[in-house]
Amino acid sequence: MVECLFNHPRHRELLYKALVHCQTERTEHAAEEFLARQPEAAQALQTPYTLLRNLAAAGGVTVIAHDAQGLALDETRCEQLRAEGLDDDALADLVAERRVLTTPAGCAACELLAPEHRTLAAIYKVPERRATFVRLLDFCRTPRKLADINQLLADDPALAPSQRTAGQKLHACYFIDRLEEAGGLVWDGSWVTTDAGKRALASV
Repeated sequence: MVECLFNHPRHRELLYKALVHCQTERTEHAAEEFLARQPEAAQALQTPYTLLRNLAAAGGVTVIAHDAQGLALDETRCEQLRAEGLDDDALADLVAERRVLTTPAGCAACELLAPEHRTLAAIYKVPERRATFVRLLDFCRTPRKLADINQLLADDPALAPSQRTAGQKLHACYFIDRLEEAGGLVWDGSWVTTDAGKRALASV
């Protein structure tokens, strides 16, 4: 389950949000609509339907068909209906909707990979960069363009060449990328601190 999220960095936050959202059972349609509304969806290469199916294949969610009476068409019931003479086409005709629910493994992944934890890890990884990450997150509480961030960090000592960077100067995009990967920043027409990023800030 953890590998599913980390093997899809472009979709990591969408997959994580799906796991959290579906801890309460959702119709497949409602879950897809939720994912389509997220700012990360603009950069996604896969549809919400495919993302949910990837999570199901990894064991993070279950997707169970239900009939018009709201009864689950799970494996046990389908076998019973086949014994009564229904074929696969008839079973397919019974499906009124599909519902998505996060599994225990998916819930465990939510706790382990919470974006506020990942954001804090990015902040504290290199002590001399800590203040810069905090400054950037605080600055982006208000949506900011890249030019604004470049100006903010223009004279920041954490961007100066160092032994750690093999004598190369860092750029503002380095800090943006680390926080975006961690789920602390998101591009939504501008760079914006996420709710997880704000929670991380509150605990620094």
